Amino acid sequence: MPKKLIEIAAEILHAQVSLTPMSVAEIDLSLRQIFGVLCELQKAETAGIDIECAQLAAKEVAAAKLTPQDSIQNDKVICLECGKEMLQLTTKHLVSHEMNQKEYKKKYGFAMGTPLAANSLIKARSKAAIKRGLPDKLRQYLEARRRDKVQPSVQAEIATVTTGIQKPVLTPQNSIQDDKVICLECGAEMRQLTSKHLVSHGMNQKEYRQKYGFSMQTPLAAKSVSKAQSKAAKKRGLPEKLTQLNEARRKEKTESAAQSAGANPAGKPRRSILRKKNAV
Repeated sequence: MPKKLIEIAAEILHAQVSLTPMSVAEIDLSLRQIFGVLCELQKAETAGIDIECAQLAAKEVAAAKLTPQDSIQNDKVICLECGKEMLQLTTKHLVSHEMNQKEYKKKYGFAMGTPLAANSLIKARSKAAIKRGLPDKLRQYLEARRRDKVQPSVQAEIATVTTGIQKPVLTPQNSIQDDKVICLECGAEMRQLTSKHLVSHGMNQKEYRQKYGFSMQTPLAAKSVSKAQSKAAKKRGLPEKLTQLNEARRKEKTESAAQSAGANPAGKPRRSILRKKNAV
């Protein structure tokens, strides 16, 4: 005698309970679900209908009743085209419905930023991304892109504003700058205004200084070069040696003056003394 559907359902439930402990409410619900599935299978078998086609038709009907919000659940996402359940609604699956993700979202009213995946999968990916530091890296990347977009526009504005501004007139005072010196004859920029360059203008450094009102002690070089040369000179002890040299010269002049004074104590000129001798 063939078993009744309820008996088959009870056997299936018994096997399930032996593997997983269940409450009374869970047993009641599970028994009803198993019995319902068995009834559907029996009807399909009696009517000679392909079970897979019947299941697909049932899924399509269920999908038609679903809202876009309900289609994305915690452990699955349900395709609103065919009712198929999966963890993620892939591009490959949507191609079978002759559409891509953008078209699917547009058709069913999803926002373009909505991921077509189960909520649990989205959370797991988000945690993994945070662990790898992807949100910070993405933020830095977006900030860098914004800066790259802003800088050209700012530079264009500056160029537009400065186009109508006249350049300052070059004077002897501003020709010697921190990183360069500008030749007042030809406008050439260099680190140091050399004698070789000034020869091309038919003058030397002394004549150049006199022409443009520089003092003779003004170095014709960029301020940074003058500072570097001054530091190097101090390091080699040149200022002290120069002081010693000047003092030695002053001593020599003083001693020579004293010697000449000792040779002529009266302080009279030799010519007058010789004249008196000749007169006698």
